[in-house]
Amino acid sequence: MTVHAIEITLTRTIEAAELKVAQQEGGLLMAAAGDRKRLVVLVTAKNERRAVRKIWKRLEDALPIDVLCSLFPGPDGKYLMSIPMSKEVQELLQRLAAVEQQTPEAYLEQAIAQALARDRSTRRAQLECRLNELLRAYSAEEVTGAAAQRIEG
Repeated sequence: MTVHAIEITLTRTIEAAELKVAQQEGGLLMAAAGDRKRLVVLVTAKNERRAVRKIWKRLEDALPIDVLCSLFPGPDGKYLMSIPMSKEVQELLQRLAAVEQQTPEAYLEQAIAQALARDRSTRRAQLECRLNELLRAYSAEEVTGAAAQRIEG
């Protein structure tokens, strides 16, 4: 069996005592980030999907889990995510995927990729707008000189 590192994002911050109880109940090795809202758990399983299932099975009732995500990308360069969904959301996802003649997984992957592209586009537009504001107030040499200074130290 292989050891898999999975990140758990929680719906709220947990206390050290709560983490300790979850570790004991789940029998899994976990480490909390400084914000105590993200954890890393090491799980032995045949594959990553089984590791994620094992975490849900052991910790679903012990921790306020929001999302599980592989810590490292797979051979295809993608991360595995597991997000709990209500029955209504699952049914909606299945209907939308069927309309597009896709599996729910493929439909969701495409929707996430499109949302990320929109976010990158929006972020780039915001950056360009702020850069134009800077260039109206300062010369290009002043802006690049300040950026270079900031990078150097």
